[in-house]
This record gives sequence, C-alpha cells and structure tokens, in this order.
Amino acid sequence: MKRAILTTTLAAAAAIAVAPAAEAGTVHEICAQDLYVRTQPAGVIVGTLYRGDHFELSRYSPSGDWAEGYAMGHVNQRGWIQAGWFC
Repeated sequence: MKRAILTTTLAAAAAIAVAPAAEAGTVHEICAQDLYVRTQPAGVIVGTLYRGDHFELSRYSPSGDWAEGYAMGHVNQRGWIQAGWFC
C-alpha cells in the first residue's frame, strides 16, 4: 500500500514539475540575461531576447522544455525559446 501511494505521489510531482506555468496567448517578460530565439526547438538561432524583452506565448513543445511564440524586442519574429525564463 505504501509503495502504491509513493509511486502515485512521485508521478503527480513529476507532472507538476513539467507543467508550464504560463498560459498560451499571453505576453510575458523575459527574466534571463539573454535568451536565444530559434527556428524550432534546439534549432538554428535567429535572434536574441534580453532581460526585459517580451514574448507572446503560443504553445509549448510536448516535453514542456520549449515555448513557441512571437519574440518582441530585438527579434520581432516568431520562434522558439527555452521554457522557464518568464518573470
């Protein structure tokens, strides 16, 4: 019984850790010092966002590690960034 509860608790904790905090369709401020904007997850770099720049979120990759949207600031185009860098 304890093993089943522990397994369920660990699975729930993992799901919460992966779930992105920001919602699609919202504009977020970048908190990273600098953050590459790419053509696809781990793809070619097309620009750089800097702390204080903004990103309009469209969706997350299935893993939750990458976010797609419109990069404002110095980039001004659609692209992918590493998730987790919103203020």
